[in-house]
Amino acid sequence: MREVESERIGITPASVEAAARDIAQHLRPTPLQYSRAFTDKARCYVHIKVESIQPIRAFKVRGALTKVMRLHPEERSRGVITASAGNHGQGVAYAAAAFKIPATVYVPETANQLKVEAIRRLGAEVVPAGRNYNDAFLEAMRHQERGGATFVHAFDDPDVIAGQGTIAVELLQDLADVDTVLVPIGGGGLIGGIALYLKEKRPHVKVIGAEPTGADGMRRSLDAGRIVTLDRVNTIADGLAASAPGKLTFELAKRYVDDVVVVEDSEMLRAIRLVFEWEHLLAEPAGAAAIAALLYHYRPTPNEKVAVILSGANVTDEVMIRALKSR
Repeated sequence: MREVESERIGITPASVEAAARDIAQHLRPTPLQYSRAFTDKARCYVHIKVESIQPIRAFKVRGALTKVMRLHPEERSRGVITASAGNHGQGVAYAAAAFKIPATVYVPETANQLKVEAIRRLGAEVVPAGRNYNDAFLEAMRHQERGGATFVHAFDDPDVIAGQGTIAVELLQDLADVDTVLVPIGGGGLIGGIALYLKEKRPHVKVIGAEPTGADGMRRSLDAGRIVTLDRVNTIADGLAASAPGKLTFELAKRYVDDVVVVEDSEMLRAIRLVFEWEHLLAEPAGAAAIAALLYHYRPTPNEKVAVILSGANVTDEVMIRALKSR
């Protein structure tokens, strides 16, 4: 029954597996790293999926590449356009550079400047627009309607979601008997792709989302049984600062996600510090959200095998200093 429903949404396990084969031409699988330190702390077996070593230092390149690869060559030649707080923009710019096509990325005026500079280095045109992601999104859509470029949504697109779901394909290859997967949530594309694939292949696996308290649109939407749009977003995790889930991602979360927990900014900062001190890995706040959920909210059983998605490492020096001082 679930497979029939996933076909209706436009994403199936087969489409996720096809995306995994396609992006293997451009990206190497990321490591699943066993952590003795986090195992001791959380009192379960903890494995970290290290997406921070991707070329753009975040998982978003998976979905962007999948979308661009699946465009018809004529459509692709007209270029791509998107709106992004940073990491998705880098992913689209990277994919556009790989196929030698033009890319335009609309970013909020408050966007992480390290991410904005990285987008420019990849050859995309960057257009500041508005105070938040929604402002940038609306401006990008207006521009797209006037031109012929393809809009690449940051999360609510079947191809983008299938691309993000390739993490789950690699995860089952490396840890077939995983019990639980903790995943950060912004707009919901990452958890949507991962949850769909895991639940179709291993229905017993629990999929738990981690969302900031100041950007908990998915948690509130699931509680309400409908999409809830936040009046205000306030979180240190710029990569998770969505005001609402998408229509597709909300449906996927309702169907496949077991629970969503909310984490404080202070908890993400402490998680960044512990990842750095114990694993010598960098994480941005969004990248550390699932680890914060494991440390402060999720209650595993002693023999549980837990995989945590470290989704990105594009952290500013200011946030890193705050994290290192956190206790």
